[in-house]
Amino acid sequence: MVKIGRINKLTIKRRLDYGAHLDGGESGGILLPKKYVPKKCQLGDEVEVFVYVDREERLRATTQKPYVTVGQFAKLRVVANSSSGAYLDWGLQKNLLVPKREQHAKMEEGKSYVVFVFLDKKTNRITASSKLDKFLDLQPPNYDEGEEVDLFICYKTDLGYKTIVNNSHWGMIYKNEVFQRLHIGQQLKGYIKIIREDL
Repeated sequence: MVKIGRINKLTIKRRLDYGAHLDGGESGGILLPKKYVPKKCQLGDEVEVFVYVDREERLRATTQKPYVTVGQFAKLRVVANSSSGAYLDWGLQKNLLVPKREQHAKMEEGKSYVVFVFLDKKTNRITASSKLDKFLDLQPPNYDEGEEVDLFICYKTDLGYKTIVNNSHWGMIYKNEVFQRLHIGQQLKGYIKIIREDL
């Protein structure tokens, strides 16, 4: 099954003057425009592509790799603003929209923000939001002390660094426990020291 907003491995089933049709299974044929078709590829070859929905609500593919995919957090820079919202550079030709309703605070062009990338259920479009709490589990986590976890640094506070743990919970790295240089948007491994319910 094709996953919109993620990297997929799809088979070339037809070559055309303007690109290649990839086998999307139940989703049907997916166009990979000519400029993204790998040289020397043939019918039956598998290609690694990012799948998205275009303005006409058709599935499209690209061999370009975005900085972030659906279901992930990332720090991205605003490259433009419009009446629809803010547009972020995420490594693809078409910028990523953060609708005004999904902005925690008004986003300014040239500044970078931590966002979560999701698939809008109404439009099937890949969208971003800076309202991070909506996408985190606010129930007390079930981690063991000393357990290794994935960390994503969100922002700096007087206490230390507010962090997303395992893509699902808020956490804190206290400044007296920081032994390396950290920056917003950084991903690293860490270990659970204590479970608190007030983060």
